[in-house]
Amino acid sequence: MPDVRHRLPSAHQHVTHLATTAAKAPAAGGPTGRRLAREAVFLALLCLFDLVTASTAIIHDTGTGPLRREAQIAAAVLGVGLLAWRWRAPVLVFALVWAHAGVVWFVLHEYRPTAALVVALYVVAVTCRPAVTAAALGAAVTRSVLSAVDSVRVEPYPEARVGEFLVTILMFAVVYTAACSVGTLVRRHRRRVRALQEERRRARQDAVAAERRRLAAELHDVVSHAVTLMVLQAAGAARLPDDDIDGVRQALLHIQTAGQQAMAELRRLLDVLQASGGTTPSMTPAPRLTSLESLIDTVRQAGLHVDLDTTGDAGPVDPSVELTAFRVTQEALTNALKHVGPGTRARVSLVWGDTLTVRVDNDGAAATGLSGLSAGHGLASLAERVRTVGGTLTTGYLPGGGFRVSAALPLAGRPLRVPAASLVTDP
Repeated sequence: MPDVRHRLPSAHQHVTHLATTAAKAPAAGGPTGRRLAREAVFLALLCLFDLVTASTAIIHDTGTGPLRREAQIAAAVLGVGLLAWRWRAPVLVFALVWAHAGVVWFVLHEYRPTAALVVALYVVAVTCRPAVTAAALGAAVTRSVLSAVDSVRVEPYPEARVGEFLVTILMFAVVYTAACSVGTLVRRHRRRVRALQEERRRARQDAVAAERRRLAAELHDVVSHAVTLMVLQAAGAARLPDDDIDGVRQALLHIQTAGQQAMAELRRLLDVLQASGGTTPSMTPAPRLTSLESLIDTVRQAGLHVDLDTTGDAGPVDPSVELTAFRVTQEALTNALKHVGPGTRARVSLVWGDTLTVRVDNDGAAATGLSGLSAGHGLASLAERVRTVGGTLTTGYLPGGGFRVSAALPLAGRPLRVPAASLVTDP
């Protein structure tokens, strides 16, 4: 067989020039420039591969003149060049590459372009629906009939031509099917990745929404309690005789104390928001069960008579449960001030056992409450807060008069096994 090395330089010089130029391109173009360079190298190597494997004028001595070889190189560059738009218009590019391969087979019988068609088919499988992919695969297999005809034409033994025809079609069918299979796997993988990303996005949104609800409940508790105390103290001061300077001063000091406590609570919430945004906070400790005495003292200054009693041995509780127990007490006492008013007697009971039960009863004897201070969502929000930490909230009127708020909260390491509480509204 004649030496064919003297026929390769022409193809190599024409086809790899683009790859060499792209590889030497400066990196100053950024990610887009590097992506274009990689694309140019890929297309140039694909063009060279197609010529070496599918052009008889390049790899065999068939007496083809230089002009015909240049025509095959130009046809290869054109067919592979269409792939530059394969991700933008995959079906259109596949159709053009398929038509190009057929036209080249008729015009340049020694060149049977295949590589570009395989890549275009792969992109269709990655980006399109299964029905479109199946249609493209059928078209590609139909195109393999032309290659099978060439195989029959060059087969010197007539009795082997049928077998050669079938084997050629089968070979190309396997190649095209493999391209479709790989593309389909990639498409399914990308779909799963998108589904996981969407799931994570929704999880982040749910977490943000839950945090907003938690902060809204915190703000409600803090602002509602402080405003109620300050309004009641101001109303009491307004009723004092003009010469009772000490009484007015005492009421103003109570208002100041309530405002300072509210500001400390709001500052703690602001620290939480700053921490979630990446700012280093100076965290103010969240209220705990040990803060109940201070809370009760503040409420007593507003005119509510409150007793505190504890039953059982204190057990371990999580900080979130301690905060919830504090908020339950705070909301119940604030509601007593709002709806019943100063002069009411209330009892706060902490019952330790398998659970921590926080119970707040008021006798409902007075009737000077400022119901206009209520937004109507306090107990509903409180029930959701208790449910979040694994507890239950029950509220209702007492048989002998008065109102009860009771929360059963889990101890650390002991999940509460009780039915979920239904939401209620402020009395």
